[in-house]
Formats: sequence, structure tokens, C-alpha cells
Amino acid sequence: MRKIILLILSLFVLGLTSIAGFIGLVYIGSFGPIANKKELTEIKQAQASVVYSADGKIIGKYFHTNRTNVAYEKLPKHLINALVATEDARFYEHNGIDKIAMLRVLFKTILLGNSSSGGGSTISQQLAKNLFTRKDFGVFSMPVNKTKEAILANRLESIYTKSEILSLYFNTVPFGEGVYGIESAAQRYFSVPVNKLTLEQSAILVGMLKANTYYNPRQHPDHAFTRRNTVLFQMKKAGFLNDDEYLQHSKDSVNIQYKNLVIENPNGYFLKQVKNKAEEILEDFEKKDGSSWEIINDGLIIETTLVSALQETALETRKSHLLKLQKSMDVYWNNLKHQKNIQNTINNEWQQTKTYKRYKNAGLSDQAIKDSANTKKKRLLFNWEKNDNNYSIKDSISHYLKMINAAVYGVNTHDGAVEIYVGGNSFEYLPYNLITSERQVASTFKPIVYTAALENGQKPCDWINNEVKTYSDYDDWKPENYDHSDGGYYSMVGALAKSVNVPTVATYFDVGADKLQETANALGLEKELKRVPSTALGTTNYSLQNIVHAYIPFATRGNKIEPYYITAIKDAKGNIIYKHKANKEKKEPVLDVKTMETMQLLLKGVVDKGTAVRLKSQYGAKGDWAGKTGTSQDYSDSWFIGFNSDIIIGSWVGCKYPSIHLPSKIGGGSVAALPIVGGIISKKYDDNKINQQLSSGFPEFDEDVLSSCDCEFFREENTLEKIFDIFDKKKKRKGSFFSRLFGIGKKEDKDSIE
Repeated sequence: MRKIILLILSLFVLGLTSIAGFIGLVYIGSFGPIANKKELTEIKQAQASVVYSADGKIIGKYFHTNRTNVAYEKLPKHLINALVATEDARFYEHNGIDKIAMLRVLFKTILLGNSSSGGGSTISQQLAKNLFTRKDFGVFSMPVNKTKEAILANRLESIYTKSEILSLYFNTVPFGEGVYGIESAAQRYFSVPVNKLTLEQSAILVGMLKANTYYNPRQHPDHAFTRRNTVLFQMKKAGFLNDDEYLQHSKDSVNIQYKNLVIENPNGYFLKQVKNKAEEILEDFEKKDGSSWEIINDGLIIETTLVSALQETALETRKSHLLKLQKSMDVYWNNLKHQKNIQNTINNEWQQTKTYKRYKNAGLSDQAIKDSANTKKKRLLFNWEKNDNNYSIKDSISHYLKMINAAVYGVNTHDGAVEIYVGGNSFEYLPYNLITSERQVASTFKPIVYTAALENGQKPCDWINNEVKTYSDYDDWKPENYDHSDGGYYSMVGALAKSVNVPTVATYFDVGADKLQETANALGLEKELKRVPSTALGTTNYSLQNIVHAYIPFATRGNKIEPYYITAIKDAKGNIIYKHKANKEKKEPVLDVKTMETMQLLLKGVVDKGTAVRLKSQYGAKGDWAGKTGTSQDYSDSWFIGFNSDIIIGSWVGCKYPSIHLPSKIGGGSVAALPIVGGIISKKYDDNKINQQLSSGFPEFDEDVLSSCDCEFFREENTLEKIFDIFDKKKKRKGSFFSRLFGIGKKEDKDSIE
């Protein structure tokens, strides 16, 4: 018996010695180095840089690891209590290692095989695991890693206070879906900052720590409900909740406000611009240690100009409007898709795909390739409405070809702050930015023509011939008005308001190509214009951004404003790195002030009585609004640029290629593009500053400007003009001598409404 006892004691001592030896080997680094105290005092986790709107809403992040650190003071007390009660009940009593819990795990879990006894890792040990990735040591992996974490936990406790350890823990722990840290988790699952979490929400998030996929409240709300109540029970058991509080909160269902700005971010186009600008700005700044700032790692706070209420309304209005237009386009497409040029476009698109090239390189027959292009299956496609998406490759090509796209761009006319930025239908699926892409600008270019005319000495009430002409020097080009009206005279006031083509071309010849180029350049349109009369009708390609910027001097009566996206960049602690400074240097007007004031009044007439009258009559635009519609050849591009004295908003609508045009009933600028701007400015906003901005008036117009524009839109030819016209052999005459002399058979309505 004595020998048996001695044997047991020997084995026990040997076991303790082995364990001590093993711990010693781990401690001295035989299984890899362990962070020392100095290294632990310099813990730095990569943080996501957070982007904020002008009104303080989070609109996006840039990150390598989606984490946003938060100070201990912002952690709700019930969140801390939930964590301690569930994960480490003796957290405030130990120094990183809970010996009682370790003995429980040793005897119940290891010796007795009772897996329900819980884990033995303290919060500090879990923090060590989060900070330092576990490594593979074969059969020794678990004991080595656990021993390392225990040593690290003890060191962490000797360096940091309990509050600091809790803060570090909450900032490092994973919550699934690539989310790290409690702040990012609160924003992802409940769309609130961590300090706004309710007790139930805190319990759900703490419950996720056991298994963040299984207890994900979006994917498995039933699992999350059960786990949340377990956390609440542990809180009751620890004395953090009484019986009534536990019963009250455990009855509530699991409600989340899920927002994944990584996968489904409606502000993707804007965030791309902001990132580019931020990287450009930060090239001029360094950290204290001389290293460069990294947007994806340094947890920067980037404050932008985007006004969330305006942006959200622009997104909603754009979507609802395009859904209506798309229904007409889908019907129209059924005929359009059979045209030879459309079929060629579909085939060209197919032949540019990686799938086609792979099949071709593999030597598949033409028939096999054709069959593959027409095989239907579920595909990831962007759709406004969640449909089955059972498409062939060619179906998906047609889907995007017929899709009507829109872009919306809004700038504050006082300081250049970009307040609205919708670069397309979906940045995730269609990342090509339609605000910066170029298309024919159509009639939105006409104000530049008439600005050049005013600069050239022409008066707003001078009469401009509306007689249709054939220009033999330009390949017998014969421009016509939208309504095919012919004859009579328009004032500049009427020609711009009604967007008639013939007087605009006549004005081009009066002004000359050089003066037009000079005027366009002054307004910021630096592209060299073709020296042909069709240029006057907007056949040049510009981007929506180009045209909106060119119209800013119309809104400011001559001042050019440089648009910007970022108001400030701060480090993770809120220290200012960069702050936008307004350029207070007084600049010379880009053109004559009286010219620009006159153009503002003329463009106001477009909204009051011209092609953009719907902005007032249908959308109830308040205050003074001016603007211009535009419709390119065959309804390929639809435009509207609208402005008051505080903001300018431009919209473009069209399909992927100019060769694919909209049906005529929905293709005009006043029908396709204007309603998006109308929807934005007609809304009643909670923020009264926005309402005031959208209903502001223009400064008082000078009496000379008002009187110079006080004339009729149109007049008929007088008798003498008709006689000269009849004998003008250069013109192609229509009708008999008497019909032309007395106007028999002429249409009364000369307005060319887009």
C-alpha cells in the first residue's frame, strides 16, 4: 500500500514538474516569442476610417479590418454588466487567470467529460487570443496557445486597468460578417452608436460572442432570442437585474435595424471620390513619427459635405422615377431589340466577356458557344425590384443595355460644397460613374450660345429669324425645331425659354466660333469645340459635372466656385489633420456681371414659362428657380440643370450607349430628367435650413436688366419681311405666293416645347 501511495505521489510530483517545465518552455519562448510588457503597452489595432455626412451620419468606411475603436466612457453600463456576467463573473477579482474556473474546467470538463461546465478563459485571456492569432503546434496546439494566453493575460492585467481591458476587449472582439469591435457591431446590426444601445441589444451582441454566426440576429433570430435570454439570466444571477427586469426584457422579440454599408452602400460613388480626394490631401501631411497616413488602417474621421437628407431624397426619387420610366422602356425594347444595330451591340458585348473568350480559346464550336450564351440560370444582376433573375448571358446583356440609368449632382452655390452625389444606379453592380462620364449635352449648351451673344453685344429682345435653312457649306445640314415650326422671329428670351433650334443656329453664325469658344472656356468648359453650327445645339460631349460647374456662374451672377467634398480629416482621437478653408480672395467675375444677371433672368424664364415649367406647375418649386432642359438626338440623353441662389442640381437620364434611345413619350428632358430634381426640391424636410435653401430667391434684378428682357417670345413676319422672303432665292419657299404673304395655313403655335 505504501508503495502505491509513493508511486501516486511520485507521479503527481512528476506531473507537476512536467507542467511547470512545459509552462517554463512556453514562457521562455520555446514555442515562439510572447509579447513583452513594452510591446503590450504599444498595442495598435488597425481601425477603419469612418466617413460622415455634413449632418454627422455615418455614410461609409474604408478599412483593411472593419473596426472602429470606442472609449470606455462610451460603453453603456448594461453592456459591461452583460459581458462580465456571461463571460467572466469574477473579472474584478482575478489578475487575468481565474483559478476557480480553471479547476472547474479541469475536473468537470476534462476528467468528468461534462462539456456544459463552461470555458475557463477570462476576458483578459480572450483579449490575448483576439490580439495574437493562435498558431498550430500539432497535438500541443491547445495547451501551448492556452498557456501563452494565460501568460499574456497576466501581463495585460499588470499594465492596464480593468476599464482599459474592457475597452480593449470590446474594440477587438469579432462579431461575424467581417465586423470587429462593439462600435462597428452596433452600427451593423442596430444602426446606432454603441452608447445608444439598449439592454436587449447589448445582450444580443454579447450573446453573439459564443458563436457569432450561429447567434447572428439577422441570419438566425430564433437562436439570437434564446442566447439573449441566457445572457439576461446570467445578469440576473449576477445581481445586475432583478426578477421583474429579467421577465420584462426576456419577453421582447429580437428586433434589428441591419445596415451593411460594405455590401449595400447607396453612397458608393461619393465614397470613391472622397477616398481619392482624402488620399490626395493626406500626401501633404505626416504622422508625428514621420510615417504616412493610411486610410484603411489609421481609423481616420473624414467629415464630408454630403447632406444626408438631400442625398437620401435624391436616391429615393431617382429610384421611383426610373421604375416608372423602365416600364415604358421594357415595352419599347421588345421592338427595339430586333433592330440590326441593337443585335450587333448585344453580340459585341457577348464577345467581350471572359466567358466567350474562354470558350473560344478552348476550341468550342460556334454552335456550342451560341448555346451557352442562351442557357438560362440564376445570375447576380442589379434590379430595382427583387426578381427571380433567371437569365441567360445574352438576357443579362440585354437587361443592362435596356436599363435606364440616372445621375444626380448637387452643389452649394455659396461655398462649392457637394451636397448631392448619385453617380448611377448601383455602385456595387455598375461602378462606372455617370456624373463624370461624357455624353452629348443637347440643349443644356444653348445658354452658353446666348451668353456669347450677349457678350457680343446682342440684346435679349433682338429678333432672331426662325426661318428653316439648308446650310450648303455644311453638307446641306438642315436643322429644324422640335415642333417643325418654320418662319417668324423669336426674341432671345423666347428662343431660350422654348428651346428652339433654328434661332440658336442663327445666333451661332452671328456670334462666331471664336467667341463661342472664348465664352465656353470662361465658364470652365475647356474642350475645343468643333467649328460647325451643330455645336450650338449641344453635340459636344460633356459630363454632368462639367455642365453643373459651368452653370454655377449663372447662379452666382459671375462668380466661379470650386466644388469640394471634404470639410475635415481627423485622427482617431479627433485631432484635426486637415480642415477645408474657404477661398476668401475676391475673384473677378468670369464674364460681365450684367451678362450673367441677364442670363439668370432668361433661365428663370425657362422655369416660369418655358420647357421647365413643370418644376413650378407640377412640383411646386418655391422661391426663384432657373434652369434648362436638354434632349439629345433620338432621345439618347435627357438633361435638366436647375438652380436658385443657394444650390444647383443637375440630373442626367439615359441608357448605357447613345445608340439605345428612349421612347419619345418619356425621352424629353422635362419628362425624364426634370422630375428627379423636382422630387428633391418639392419635399418638406425636417431640417428647416434645407427648406430655406430650396426656396430661396434671387437677388433683386436691376431695372435695366428687367426692361431689356421685357418682350414677347415670338412674332410673325411682317408684310415687308414676307415680300423680301418670297424673293429670297437662297431660301427654299413653302406654299404659294399668297399663302406665304398672308400666312394662310400656318400654325399659330410656334413654341418648341421639349
